[in-house]
Amino acid sequence: MHDVSKESKLTKIDDKIYTNTFTPSFPSLAYDRFLKGVVSVTSGKPVPVVTNFAITPKCPCNCWHCSFSDRSKQDVLSFDQLQKTISDVQDLGTSVIGLTGGEPLLRDDLEDIIASIDKRSMPLMFTTGYKLTRRRVKRLKKAGLEIPVISLDHYKPEIHDKGRRKEGIFDYALNAIKLFQDEGFYVAVSFVPDKALVDDRQEIFKVIDFFKDIGINDLRLTSPILSGKLTSRPEEKLSEENVKTIFDIQKKCTKTKGYPGVFAYDFFESERYYGCGAGFNYMFIDSQGNVCPCDFTMLSFGNILDRSVREIWEETSQHFCTPGLQCYANVSNDAIFSKRTKEWPLKKQATLEILNECPSCHRERVPEFYKRMGLK
Repeated sequence: MHDVSKESKLTKIDDKIYTNTFTPSFPSLAYDRFLKGVVSVTSGKPVPVVTNFAITPKCPCNCWHCSFSDRSKQDVLSFDQLQKTISDVQDLGTSVIGLTGGEPLLRDDLEDIIASIDKRSMPLMFTTGYKLTRRRVKRLKKAGLEIPVISLDHYKPEIHDKGRRKEGIFDYALNAIKLFQDEGFYVAVSFVPDKALVDDRQEIFKVIDFFKDIGINDLRLTSPILSGKLTSRPEEKLSEENVKTIFDIQKKCTKTKGYPGVFAYDFFESERYYGCGAGFNYMFIDSQGNVCPCDFTMLSFGNILDRSVREIWEETSQHFCTPGLQCYANVSNDAIFSKRTKEWPLKKQATLEILNECPSCHRERVPEFYKRMGLK
């Protein structure tokens, strides 16, 4: 734990210490459960330590990289269904619950959903900041929200707005950041650079400097993942040289005072660190109730409206029984794309066919963290 934790920054706000958006604040019951979850998964028993819920498919944006674009926009889980499932995943051992979409702020009962997450898990929310007000920020804090994660991709408004396909969304994002900061939140940004931006090292480091200047605590750096809109655009996948740039960003921010802590997926999902935890220590439930290995892996063994989430998770984790050596969504993209369907995720039979063609893990190798922890 110490070896990998040195790549993260500790931030103290009031009486809590934050590491990143994947780890509950310390001290807390959620943090204690997080450690138990780590022990469990490194002992070979998968636990959904992190579970994300897409609580709505509605969104003011139409992002160039949206992983949710091909999922149904029709049915949405009710509050009662969400409340029960949140309790169920907490019973499974989840210590971090993320609320995403779509745009979570578009649900009028968002505060009630957050309040239904008890102290066993840390709630966080992914948002564009759309039409957020100070009054609502106060309500979100009272409901128990711990970490807001705001989408922001550039220091130039026109570039961010163009990528998100929504004029003025840059201003909404900056306003949300300031409002959350004013209320004393640990504030994170979700940054999705396209390949052209990563190719331009000077420009992408300017963006990182911008995040430092506006006082961001944490940066989730998500490189383009071949999912949703990018399923048919493999050219957006980063090159080896691009990945080196991402590693350099991770190192600079971690080692340099004043910069935000960074969780770069390319860095931490590599064989050198945690690898890919899809279906092993991570679970995603979409707005229709489909249970998937992660937000980006468009496979499913079932829906919570038909089977219990425990039963679906147990079947999922039998097939994702050790962490992968790299992002499984990228590994399986070509096979998934060959089974073109009107709506994702793929159903159980097609999911089994994909896993047979593209195994989720390497039987003889595990990422360095798990190797050190003794996982066979």
